[in-house]
Formats: sequence, structure tokens, C-alpha cells
Amino acid sequence: MITRIELRDKSFNLLEIMDKEFMNLSFGYSRIGGCDSFSFDLPREFCNERFISGDFNIRIYKRNDSTKDYDLIYQGLVEDKNPSVKGQEETIQVSGHGYQVQLDRMYIANKTYTSTEVSEIVKDILDTYVVPYTDITYDNDDIEITTFTPSSIKFNTTAKNALQTLADIVGLREWGVDKDRKFFFKQRSSAIGMRFVFGNKVTGFTSDDSFKDIINRVIIQGGDVSGTPYTNTYNNLVSQTKYGRRDQVISNSSVTEDDVAEQLADAVLNEKSDVVRRAKLELVDYNTLIEEAIPIPLVAMVSRGVAYGERRYGTFLYAGEISYQVNKITYKINDVGILTTNIDMGAARPNLSETIAQLEYELENLRSASL
Repeated sequence: MITRIELRDKSFNLLEIMDKEFMNLSFGYSRIGGCDSFSFDLPREFCNERFISGDFNIRIYKRNDSTKDYDLIYQGLVEDKNPSVKGQEETIQVSGHGYQVQLDRMYIANKTYTSTEVSEIVKDILDTYVVPYTDITYDNDDIEITTFTPSSIKFNTTAKNALQTLADIVGLREWGVDKDRKFFFKQRSSAIGMRFVFGNKVTGFTSDDSFKDIINRVIIQGGDVSGTPYTNTYNNLVSQTKYGRRDQVISNSSVTEDDVAEQLADAVLNEKSDVVRRAKLELVDYNTLIEEAIPIPLVAMVSRGVAYGERRYGTFLYAGEISYQVNKITYKINDVGILTTNIDMGAARPNLSETIAQLEYELENLRSASL
């Protein structure tokens, strides 16, 4: 893959084009979050780097074989610049993240939404707290209407946590900031869009059907309601009969109403009440971006088989396929331009533990204040 990296300042003025200088390029994309982390090395002397600074814009392009132009495939901002000296070799590693990190910088203080459909809440958060103060924009068509209108929901957290909460409540959402720095909030795809055959460009595949992560009883601990923390419990009895009871406590200070709590619990139970299938896939020299279409379609692994000892057109017949949902993609380009794509697949939704831990801290503060 022929690749180009552009460096721009905070106002997006072009500073450098690095076509052949960079080494060890890696960048990623997550179904929840959009453009993920990136890193690359530059063979430059220690203390002799003038251009690269924090929050500067990084754009990664690939050469279009048809038009011979360069198409944008990733955009992020610089967070770290690490010089390294090893003997006579001096390099500078540049790393950072997609523009979703700016969502963590914006705080929503004591904002309550009453009888407002979720996509309208998302747009208001973007219009009020995100677009005026960050480099993130959005198109109306990329914020899809949901089927849920909470009676009341309150936020006292970062914009990222608030948007994560809304996605968790609705369920089946895919959201983040894409390569054009545009926020999206879409219904997750249920259609197979890519099929990979073992032994073709697939150089590695592992699968794990996990029974240990099953959840079939959810205890919702919410915010303060008239001096008492909100609590409610929801069960999936079919799963409990099959696997035994498995509890999970979800603490979210934005939840104070039964309809919101039930929607959140249903989303979790629908995703985690049965066996969780995970897989890792490695592709070499596969020059199509997995996230070219958003939402990302399902990936199917096709096994090769022989039916009754016969072949068709000189190749083995396909025998069955298993579909997976893409969670995270990591692209790596080596010094001779060969692209390796690693895909984490299978879990219906990412683990909520990081968000839950943050919300538990906020909820504990609420409880302490009411004592």
C-alpha cells in the first residue's frame, strides 16, 4: 500500500508531507469511538524536531490505483512526541488518537432532558457542548433516529460519557468520530458485508466462545431520587435456567426513571445473556479498509470443504460460514509498504467496565453527599 502522512497545525495549515520518511506506521479504528490511536517513527535527530507539537493534525492517505490521487483514510491529533537515541540511530516516535478524545474534554454540568427522543439529545449535546469548542462536526443524516424517548435523564459528566450512556440505553448503536472529524450515531449493521476464506489473505485466525462473561441478572443503581439512590433489578429467566444466575451491577448516575433503567437493562441482557463469541483475524496485503462503510457490516469466515470428493472450477467448495461483528481494527504498514490488518471481532458490544467505573465513582459521591 502506497501511503502518505500529512502534518498540519491546529488551524489545519499544511506543515509537512511525509511520503517516504515515516517508519512503523500503525493506526486503528473502533466500532465504538471511530478513529482510534496511531503511531509512527521519524528518523530525525534528538531536539531537532521543529514542526510537531501537541494537538497538531495528522492525516493518513492511501494512493488510489484508479485516480492516482490520495484518499483520506484516517485523521487524528498528536498527543505524544518521544525522541529515542540508540547508538548512532536517532528517531522520534509520534503518537496520538482520533478526534473522539476531544469529547472527553467537554463537561456537561447538571443538564436534564425531559421527554426528548435520544437522537435529539445527542444533537443538543453536540450543538451545545461539542461543536462550538472542538474540531468535531456532524451531519444530520449521521445521527439516526431511535425508538426511545426517556421520560427524564440528567447528565453531570463529560460529553463522551453522556453519549456512551445514551448509546447503552438505546442498544445496538455504533458511534464515534470518523476520518472527516464528523460524529456519527447509527444503528448497528446486521448484514454480512465481507467474507474471508481461510488460506487466502487470512494469515491468522483464533476464536473463543466464552461462557464466563454471561450476564442474566442486572441490578441498576442510578442517581439520587428524593434523597435515596435509584435501584431496580431485571432478569432473563431463560438464561438463568440454562446457565444459572449471573449478576452484574451497573451504576449510572444519569438513571433515575424506570423506563430508562429498563431500557438499559434490556440492552445489556439482550447482548450478554448467552454465550459470547469472540475472534481475532489477521489479513496481509488486503488493501480495502474494513470501515469503508459505516456502520461496519458483519464479517463472515468461510471454511473450505469438499462435497462428495468433487471440486468446482478447480477449487474446493465452500462449506458453511460463521459471522462476526467487528469491534476494533488495527492497520500496520511495514518499511516495504506491506499492509497487515488485525481485526478483533465477536463481542456484540465493547465491555462497559471503564465507563461503569467512572460512573460508580460519581454515584458514590452522590451517596456520600446524601448521608
